[in-house]
Amino acid sequence: MGSAFQPGQQGAAFCFRVREERPGWSVLQPVPSKTTVDLAALVCGAPEFLGMDGDEAPCQAAVVLSERGDARVVAALDEAGGITLVGCPAQLTRGALTTVVQELLVFTGRLWRMPPEEFSAVFEKRLGRGLGDYFSSRCDIGWSESGFRSGIGQSLERGRFPVVLLLTGANQDVVEAVAHLKSHNLAVKSLAVELYESSGVEIVVPRVLDVSVPAPHEGKEPAKPGPRLTPRQPLTPRRSQPSTATVAGSGMPGLEPRSGSAPAERMPWSDQPAPHADATEPASVDEAADTGASVSAAPPEPATARKMPWSDQPAPGELKPVAASPQPAPKAAPAARPVWDGTMPGVMAGKRPGLKSTGGSGTRSGQEHATGRYQ
Repeated sequence: MGSAFQPGQQGAAFCFRVREERPGWSVLQPVPSKTTVDLAALVCGAPEFLGMDGDEAPCQAAVVLSERGDARVVAALDEAGGITLVGCPAQLTRGALTTVVQELLVFTGRLWRMPPEEFSAVFEKRLGRGLGDYFSSRCDIGWSESGFRSGIGQSLERGRFPVVLLLTGANQDVVEAVAHLKSHNLAVKSLAVELYESSGVEIVVPRVLDVSVPAPHEGKEPAKPGPRLTPRQPLTPRRSQPSTATVAGSGMPGLEPRSGSAPAERMPWSDQPAPHADATEPASVDEAADTGASVSAAPPEPATARKMPWSDQPAPGELKPVAASPQPAPKAAPAARPVWDGTMPGVMAGKRPGLKSTGGSGTRSGQEHATGRYQ
């Protein structure tokens, strides 16, 4: 039975370190380790670990930029001058992942358009040597320092730094952290670190995690349609109703029969025809000339006042002939009242006038007594 491995074929790359030195050969039977590994120390000690899973240019130098609680941020630099930001949470908790994401976003803005000399000084201080000397000793023959310096300047000017999350596993908090970083248009790669051990040797193998980020519309209820507004219908003019007349013999209103010429419409409150209902009279002189009718003007009919059906008064706008009323007879002048001369016979003298027989009201003396005239 053959093997799938062929001579000359490149195997999977990994990192290892020896904790116990033993002379001679040892058999390695790697098993999952129960211990943990310092992710930031792993990247700074072996920057090539970040590019073992793909064809990217391998990183050759890495320094820690931020240490905040259980979260660390590392800047890695490849041989072409490319800059990568690495987030290293110590635990897969909500707080540690939130801190890592915040620090990554902070340094993404802080490094944007930073002078290349200032950025290089950060690495040279941590490495203890110049970047040109350091990379020339680690890169293959043909590496160009001028191209490397130019690549650093372009990366800082562009400000689009790839992000790598070094993780020991995956959970819902990891998915939310990756989704938040991608919402800022950052290229994010989740890289799991698998640790094995055997006979005092620790082996670290990188594995890319497929963290599926839900679409923005997933997990949300569909928007409910709002109330639909119904446009108001335009008002249509009322159609004129056909004229009605009283059906003969029934006393009920009905439609007038149309035979021959159309009969004149009558007003509902009068027996007179409507002014426009005279169909026998030509509409104009030209129409009369076309039909051969006589154009002679008929004598005007005397105006007749139309009465309202509920009153004896004429209709509005109609003139009611008023007959000349006779002059009222002059009133008779009232009878002159007797004038008092200021004397009172018999009173001022202390005498009481004697009573006279008044007789009846029909006698002269009775009339004088009634009118107040005494003899």
